[in-house]
Amino acid sequence: MKNTYKVMCLLLVALTGCAGTQTSVSQPASNNSGEQLQKQVNVIQKKLNDCIAKVNQSDDAKFVDAHVISLTANNPNAQELFNSSEKITPEQAIVLSRFKDSTVVCRAISDEFPKPALVAVYSDFYKNIDAVYADLLSKRVTIGVANQERAMRIQYAKSQWVETMQKLRGN
Repeated sequence: MKNTYKVMCLLLVALTGCAGTQTSVSQPASNNSGEQLQKQVNVIQKKLNDCIAKVNQSDDAKFVDAHVISLTANNPNAQELFNSSEKITPEQAIVLSRFKDSTVVCRAISDEFPKPALVAVYSDFYKNIDAVYADLLSKRVTIGVANQERAMRIQYAKSQWVETMQKLRGN
């Protein structure tokens, strides 16, 4: 569970980094609305990242990262989890459910983004991640497939974030 929050934090950091580093020569220096938007986004993303980091300190998150879903970039079990053909155990399911529930507080922060399109990126991401967890908890997929699907959905969310930020900036 903590690892999921870590992954979500890493996603947010990556999304912020991608969106934040997109300022280029083609963007005028006097683009105050774009700069103001980025400042607002940065504040909310920091708040979200701090929340996720706190959640990832929990024993549930550490357990999930080690045994169910690779939440952290430096997870030594990542390859094993991505290749696992095992279904989730009852104990793992309980801990994953608790971890998911503990992320609700952080998820609510994403509703604070200043533009509905940005809120929608996160809402869609959470919906997609919840679908992965539901498939895993119902034993429709293996731990390995769930990790692979989650990784693909994170990549998709990152691309949607960058695209949305570019549209909002007028790039």
